[in-house]
Amino acid sequence: MAYEKLYNEIYAIVALKYLWRGYRPGYVKSESPDWLNPEQSVGIEVSQALLPYDGQDASFLDSWLGRLSGEIPPEDKARYAGRLYFYNDRLWALLPDPRDTRDYAEKSLYRFRHKLEKLNKNFTVCGTNALYLYAHTTPEDKAGLRRLMADMNRSQLGHAKKFDLVFLDCESCIYIFDFNSGGMAEMPVGEKAKAFLEQQTERIRNGNIPEDF
Repeated sequence: MAYEKLYNEIYAIVALKYLWRGYRPGYVKSESPDWLNPEQSVGIEVSQALLPYDGQDASFLDSWLGRLSGEIPPEDKARYAGRLYFYNDRLWALLPDPRDTRDYAEKSLYRFRHKLEKLNKNFTVCGTNALYLYAHTTPEDKAGLRRLMADMNRSQLGHAKKFDLVFLDCESCIYIFDFNSGGMAEMPVGEKAKAFLEQQTERIRNGNIPEDF
């Protein structure tokens, strides 16, 4: 499921602020990556584990996610009928394509590789480069997560610039892949905690983004 981009970016930094032991204040909104902490030399890019079923999905998301309903051409609304979710009259999410049977690991690895290419081309490179990735699922076992972490790490071989951390948001838990130490940590997100994070995110999204977090 593809959610509105700015909401995702704000939720990620809010979640890390309250849950990540390595968090230090001083993050400012940026582009490529989405968040920068200049003093700590940390950059965090935010993305979703999406592997569009076809090129039309990708183009549609790039053009209309977060836009007002009235701005979306009627023919596009008709094409994606039943998959469009609006919040406050803005396109908030594109629901999964029922034809798509690929699992979260394949989608996560695809998005990781895509962002790795960007890190090596046009990102502001920091002492610590991180990717916050929404998996939109609850993994069945830790073995699958460790395989995904290993696959991501192998993908970085031969690249001059690498990600140091991946925060894999799996709804009820955010997993931290630390490629430097080889360890995997967990940040559980209970129902009450998730509701609080969503409330804080919506408040900021509908108001003004602070100069720094």
